Amino acid sequence: MRAETAARTGEQIVSAALALYHELWLDEITVEQVAARAGVSSKTVLRRYGSRDGLLASVASQLAADVAEQRFAARVGDFHDAVNNLMVHYERNGRLALRNLVQAQRSPWIASLVDNARTEHAQWVSTIFAPFLARVDGADRELLRVQLTAVMDIAMWNVLRNELGLSPARTEQAIAGLLRGLLGEDHP
Repeated sequence: MRAETAARTGEQIVSAALALYHELWLDEITVEQVAARAGVSSKTVLRRYGSRDGLLASVASQLAADVAEQRFAARVGDFHDAVNNLMVHYERNGRLALRNLVQAQRSPWIASLVDNARTEHAQWVSTIFAPFLARVDGADRELLRVQLTAVMDIAMWNVLRNELGLSPARTEQAIAGLLRGLLGEDHP
């Protein structure tokens, strides 16, 4: 019972910190705000995470694990599943990812998170599109990997979804169309 309560308290604290991170710049978030949002004392937060930075590192770690689990669930070699998987991810986390890009200018810590996310995105592309990449040799393979990485990047989603105002479904169709062109796939 005690372990369940402690786990629930930890989840409440992380959830509160993540909610605040969606609303505020990183440097504006305080332990007191997180504690109030979670319905616990500041001492509880500090006892559990050691410091504000410890709490934020825990939140970042949990978010990264959740993202990796969701993203790598896409079926290897199925670009429709890859696009759908990515659109679900961007609809859920895209605005936060865009905020991270801006905050990376203000925070070396967030800049390192952004770099890690870029690395993971490149790994995801290499894994999910491995059968397509295997069809091409040498420099052409690397060019295709870079093109796939760019088409599947948050920047492409942002342009289509936010700047051009496409619906989620039309954004997914647009990205799938770009992939069909890159991969030489004929089916819709």
